Amino acid sequence: MSPSESSPPHPRRLILMRHAKSDWADPARSDHHRPLNKRGRRDAPRMADWLTEIGGVPELIVCSSAERTQETAALMNATWSHAVPVCVSRELYLAPPESILRVIHSDGCGADPLMVIGHNPGLAELISRLAGRALEVPTAAVALFEAVVNDWEQLRSADQVELRAWMQPKKLPDS
Repeated sequence: MSPSESSPPHPRRLILMRHAKSDWADPARSDHHRPLNKRGRRDAPRMADWLTEIGGVPELIVCSSAERTQETAALMNATWSHAVPVCVSRELYLAPPESILRVIHSDGCGADPLMVIGHNPGLAELISRLAGRALEVPTAAVALFEAVVNDWEQLRSADQVELRAWMQPKKLPDS
């Protein structure tokens, strides 16, 4: 048996984020094409700064194909010292928890930390399941989990993860 076979899995970090606040001003826009509003454009970089402070800048962002999730990712990316690759997934658009997990399994690419930006209610359900308690997930909220898995394909249950950090824009200083 090789040393890698006998060693326990290396803890990986998974960051789950709900997109920042979107703009409902134009009723002619489809839900998929709604951009961020002023508050959303303010909050996304603030949450990026918070992730930097806690050592949670991702190696990869996987986000929904919706305009508001892609804009959230772009604003966060502009805040960090280096550009983080972004993978856009149509499957994440308004996805239930099971679909979000499938995307993590298939698109995670071994990234550590891996960030997923999606939508409620599916994202809030997944965050609450993994945290082992009900959490309200407002726009731009971020949950950072530590998962004891060798590969993202192995992530299956809350027993494999621990919530390490939780933040909402309203709880940041100067909000």
